[in-house]
Amino acid sequence: MNDAYISREVDEMSDEEFLERRKLIINGKVTNAAMLLLGDAAYDYLFESVPEASWRIFDSKEMVKDYEIYKIPFITLSDRILKNIRNLTYRYMPNQLTLFPMETKQYDTWVLRELLNNCIAHSDYSLGGRIYVNEFEDKLVLTNPGSFIPGSIEPILKPGYTSPFYRNQLLAEAMVMFKMIDTETTGIRRVFHIQWEKFFPLPDYDISSKDRVEVSIYGKEINEQFTYLLYDNENLDLATVFLLDQVQKGNPISKEAAAHLRKYKLVEGRVNNLYLASPLAKTQEDKAQYIKNKAFDDKYYQDMIVNYLQEFGKANRAVMRDLLIDKFPDTLSPSQKERKVLTLLTALKRRGIITTDSENRKRSNWVLVQDNEKD
Repeated sequence: MNDAYISREVDEMSDEEFLERRKLIINGKVTNAAMLLLGDAAYDYLFESVPEASWRIFDSKEMVKDYEIYKIPFITLSDRILKNIRNLTYRYMPNQLTLFPMETKQYDTWVLRELLNNCIAHSDYSLGGRIYVNEFEDKLVLTNPGSFIPGSIEPILKPGYTSPFYRNQLLAEAMVMFKMIDTETTGIRRVFHIQWEKFFPLPDYDISSKDRVEVSIYGKEINEQFTYLLYDNENLDLATVFLLDQVQKGNPISKEAAAHLRKYKLVEGRVNNLYLASPLAKTQEDKAQYIKNKAFDDKYYQDMIVNYLQEFGKANRAVMRDLLIDKFPDTLSPSQKERKVLTLLTALKRRGIITTDSENRKRSNWVLVQDNEKD
């Protein structure tokens, strides 16, 4: 059966017959799926909750610069939104040896269509929320109302994954027939692979809310070491790349996962303070950054605290912060550095080495327990 024959057959159908074949009209009644994909916005009041989508662009201070709201029909939603999204050419060095940068568009058009059409297919329209496409300088964040049916992203990344069910079965079937989404639930895996092939950060799925799914897609590097490691280790599998991506973003991983990455010499450091391994640092700047990323043992920092108190007798929290914070590795975020100061002090107190000289936390100082004072 050739395409020309199919085209003639479709042309000979009435609108009602065509929609019935696509299960968009059932028993003579127009379905919600038909209205959502093909309906006239003038009649969107027929929905219990009016379906809408919104594109917003944010400036460097995360203030909204511009926005647009979209009504049905959603079959053209991705085309309408993509016209607004900036998709600049991004240039970057994939390794430390090349003299010529790679060039790519920040966002792959297929990726954006897949993610946006997934938002349409999997939204919980009974909640009444909008689909949002939020555009930032370095990423796009797409959200849709409803829970994440698979429960977590990891199972989807495994070969052979099959979705347990669709929230909107008729809508999903219609979108498959219109070639809007993938019928074999491999679309998300392909999204991850495309980002991987560009050496870009992988998508982030925030599924912590029961009423909202959020996915972030990055349009540039966030750590060039990640790019170098992917370039130098082309035989990694997706599961390993996913773990490596978690490390570059500072997300916790299990001891088993850390051991797996160490086997390939992709990470260094302790499980609670992992950082990307240096792929054969070749310049003085690379070597200096590598040393900055390496953390000293906690004993090193605790000895600094004890030596200070032996020399000067006492110190408040602010003094201890100034003593330690610029000695911590660059891989720690500002908030992580603040917590580490408190963790070190608490550990010494529990061991009976230091204590405070007052119960008033705002006015108290850290001092050595008498047995540990300098003779």
